Amino acid sequence: MSESKPTTRVTVLGSATVVPAADQDTACLLLNNDHLIDTGWNAAINMLRHGGDPLQVDYLFITHCHHDHYIGLPQLLFVQAIQRARREGRPPLTVIGPRPDIGMVVERALHFLRSEQFPGAAIVPNVVPLQAGDSFRTSRFEVTTAPTIHPVVGLCYRFTDLTTGATLAVTGDTAYLPPLADHVRGVDLLVHEASRGACASHTNERSGHSGSIDAARIAQAAGVRRLGLIHYPTTQREKVLAVARDVFPATVALCEGDRIELGG
Repeated sequence: MSESKPTTRVTVLGSATVVPAADQDTACLLLNNDHLIDTGWNAAINMLRHGGDPLQVDYLFITHCHHDHYIGLPQLLFVQAIQRARREGRPPLTVIGPRPDIGMVVERALHFLRSEQFPGAAIVPNVVPLQAGDSFRTSRFEVTTAPTIHPVVGLCYRFTDLTTGATLAVTGDTAYLPPLADHVRGVDLLVHEASRGACASHTNERSGHSGSIDAARIAQAAGVRRLGLIHYPTTQREKVLAVARDVFPATVALCEGDRIELGG
């Protein structure tokens, strides 16, 4: 019997905008079951709904420190603490995010959990602050970073699976930023935000968000294999997807529960 080949799997835990509907969550991805990208509102619970396990998460990457991208952090820390026996033998969670905000966010999540009074309510994670241009290596991925345009410091992450060679890039929130094409060039899947809906914006767009046409232009310029739209207004899904496909046909509008196998 032949052994199964290793895969690189992306599970969409949420794809909606800042305030999701009752059956949705905001932008959040699970990579190979143990790498989480942003927390949305409810990543720990959503993992259980979609075949994951919050106790298996060893690395958490935060794209930027706006509330909808880290508000699920206390829940993740809490569940890993109160079920710590099931994590026996695994290292503490490592939280990676933009300098200087990520340290403050983790500190305040621990304060919210009253970790000094209730030590069992949280295990203090390792915190790795990065600035654009820094790189980081996990047990499975080589990760590089590039800057985004947003009201707070943000990082676009590029992941290369050291086992399969598959590549993934996640922009986080950003205004249209043509230089991102260099950082994400040729990836198997580019996950790009489209908060402004079915439109194009400008590099100085004040809210620091893109439309789906902007995302498609980055994908086209970068020659990626597939574009996955995320953080878009879900009520406008068909139109958001249609105008992006006019620019870059290999586009999907990601939905909660989607699973994508990369490489091959």
